[in-house]
Amino acid sequence: MSVYQPWDKLKACLVGRSYPPEFYDEIESPSIREPLQRVARETEEDYQKLISKLEEFDVEVIRLDLSDNIDDYKSHEGVVNEPPPMCPRDFSASIGEKFYMPGPNWGNNIDFNHLYWDMMDGDPNAPWRDNVRKLREETLAQYLEDIVQPGRPMSLRESYDSFRKRDDMREYFLHLMQGIDREEVEKLIMAAEMNTIGSITKFPSNKNFYPWKSTKQWLEKNNIEIVYDQYITTASCWRIGRDLYFNYVNILSKLNHKKIFKKWERLFPEYRVHGIDIPGHGDGAMCPVCPGLIIGLRPHQFYKAAFPGWEIVQLEGESWSKVEPFLKLKEKNRGRWWIPGEEENDELINYVGTWLDDWVTYVEESVFDVNMLSIDEKNIICNGYNKEAFDAFDRHGVTPHIVNFRHRYFWDGGLHCITSDLSREGTMNDYFPERS
Repeated sequence: MSVYQPWDKLKACLVGRSYPPEFYDEIESPSIREPLQRVARETEEDYQKLISKLEEFDVEVIRLDLSDNIDDYKSHEGVVNEPPPMCPRDFSASIGEKFYMPGPNWGNNIDFNHLYWDMMDGDPNAPWRDNVRKLREETLAQYLEDIVQPGRPMSLRESYDSFRKRDDMREYFLHLMQGIDREEVEKLIMAAEMNTIGSITKFPSNKNFYPWKSTKQWLEKNNIEIVYDQYITTASCWRIGRDLYFNYVNILSKLNHKKIFKKWERLFPEYRVHGIDIPGHGDGAMCPVCPGLIIGLRPHQFYKAAFPGWEIVQLEGESWSKVEPFLKLKEKNRGRWWIPGEEENDELINYVGTWLDDWVTYVEESVFDVNMLSIDEKNIICNGYNKEAFDAFDRHGVTPHIVNFRHRYFWDGGLHCITSDLSREGTMNDYFPERS
């Protein structure tokens, strides 16, 4: 029970899960409810097609858990706004003989609202404290996010810049700056082990239910060691035998490169560890198909240096021709998501922006045509046809199997994201022995 290479024969695979259509029954407006129910229905249909394909190759499938109690996913306002456990690879990784996954306290250490108050100087009589306390917590949280992730796309909440310019806060701005110390923020993040390799998420902030229960049971039954580290993920990691490649997903992970490297080297002493700089989740940018072949979305000098002698096939720009309707829509939804046929549904766009903002990310970060899952060295599951990619498959004796995941631009996840390989055949190979 191990995973050393992503093309070894897949034996067991974790598959995500979305909400059923009835979870949206309480939404009064049909223009919001019906599109979300359609997405839910079609998403599960696509999951089942994927599962059928995996089972054709005798892969054991384990699904993430979903509570039957809809209240486990509701906000204080009674709206279902907790994202479903769609993409297990974004939070888990099987590396060697260990499986890295979130523990039951998943998300507890990622709360910028509480982080603000934790880092205050402790003076309850500070003249500015009451005024600051009156501000919306979301504004303070946004300010902290701007500190640790500068240049990130703004959310619908007030940005730090707009907060700074508020007429009613100019008098207290200097005091606020004195109360918030960038270095202290970074220290707290480091202490919380948020400076690692995964993306920032609040999912799930409702702790009434643990979506990894069945996964944990399967791992324990098969005597696989569990490491509870939610930031070791195969969405940001490539396992190429003795070589492990981690990409720095966000600004948080770049706060202290040396510390991150020390963590990697401590966790993976038998590997050669490499840090690379690819924006977003790496599996949306590049796929190692088989020994000797890399399919990439964007040109990057890293590929040839990291995989000397291998064929590198770039699909830059091709994917965007498939999503022209989205390109027209992106000003309305800030380039974050797309449901085909709902481009003019302003009511739905506003609802998603208000309540489901954590469900969707940025389509422009990754176009998931390279987000593929290898069954073995000779078979790979992909979302659609691409002549360059399919010609490369043919040159290397790889057979593609098309499984359409229709709503990847809403969920921000491709076929690789919505799965996580639990076990593959094979032992550690060394594809670049000259590095030893």
